Amino acid sequence: MNAPRRPINPFPLPGWESTPMRPLRPWEREAHRDYYVDVDGAESAFQEFQQEVGDLTGVLEDGRLVLVTGDSGCGKTALVNRCADWTVLELGRRDLRGVVVDLTGCLPEDEELSIHERTVQVCDQLFDKLVDHGAMSPQAADTLRGDRDNPKRIFPRLGRALNDDVVLLVLLPSPNELLDEVIRYARQLRSPRVLFFAESAFFDADDLAELVRRLETWVPPITLLVGKLEDGDPGRFADDRLVRHTGVGIYPRLSDQAAELLGRICQSVAMVQRILHGTYERKLEAGLSYTEADQVTVDDIRAYLNGLGMQP
Repeated sequence: MNAPRRPINPFPLPGWESTPMRPLRPWEREAHRDYYVDVDGAESAFQEFQQEVGDLTGVLEDGRLVLVTGDSGCGKTALVNRCADWTVLELGRRDLRGVVVDLTGCLPEDEELSIHERTVQVCDQLFDKLVDHGAMSPQAADTLRGDRDNPKRIFPRLGRALNDDVVLLVLLPSPNELLDEVIRYARQLRSPRVLFFAESAFFDADDLAELVRRLETWVPPITLLVGKLEDGDPGRFADDRLVRHTGVGIYPRLSDQAAELLGRICQSVAMVQRILHGTYERKLEAGLSYTEADQVTVDDIRAYLNGLGMQP
């Protein structure tokens, strides 16, 4: 006999029910692969990445840098993680092992560091991650250990130090001094079989044009733009999440008027997720009007926002 369905909040990601605002991370959690929704133009950006990377020859021979730009909360990190996951799967089809090293949180938030200091810390922590993943032979690790905090020596030698079946995917901290830091990774620190990913909310079209110009004699970065929410995106996101858990739990649907309100007040997909999760959680905890016959209404959303001191 199947277990009875219980009232649930349909908006957290699988495995991260207690941290509903964490971005999709399919290279670590396979269940997340099916949770991408085409909002903010993210699907076209992902397809552009696939086209640019192609058969991975450029990555294997020269290494590449991928820079994802867009407003805060628009899904940049989720796109980076999707691109990394796709690359790992493609490498697996070639009997190669993609090793993802997440260094996005490796720098202190309370210190102002120069580009050199930032890359030194990234390099130093990368070395430990490579050892932990078994990405290098013990002999290569011993050879590089003395230079582990010297980016100009470590990064260009990574391609030769990695095991023959390994391709490295490095998720970098968001660049601080923007153009100059990105250019350093793209020009001075790139290496065969190393794919860097970086994201920033501070690049505009002029910055990207300048980046391409300054790297025109080098391997150009792959630049992906995640745009703003378009008409219908909030409703499409809500519909996708609401149909996923009908077999395991019960919850009210979103009224048409509530979906329209989300479209008016939300500037990013992160804001859509935050409001929907919070509204459903508040209604669930109240224990009232939380059946499949009920609706989440405009008043429910306003009550949640008022509780945060926000006016819809």
